[in-house]
Amino acid sequence: MSVITKQDFQDWKLNDVTRAFYHACNQRIEDCKDILAGSAGLDSDTDNFYRGFIAAYTELQDFRVDFEEPDENL
Repeated sequence: MSVITKQDFQDWKLNDVTRAFYHACNQRIEDCKDILAGSAGLDSDTDNFYRGFIAAYTELQDFRVDFEEPDENL
């Protein structure tokens, strides 16, 4: 299994490709909010789809890694 360091993760988050990916996620969230603002209540299945889509993309953006200190006894 590959292990990444806290610095590796920080570098990844600052990478141009990663930043573009997160920007695209933000845009999709905003697009779904606009769709819901104009059509909420017309079809509950569609409403639930967009609400779930927003929740999933928001969770993806909130991804965090808990880094443990290396065990020097191993």
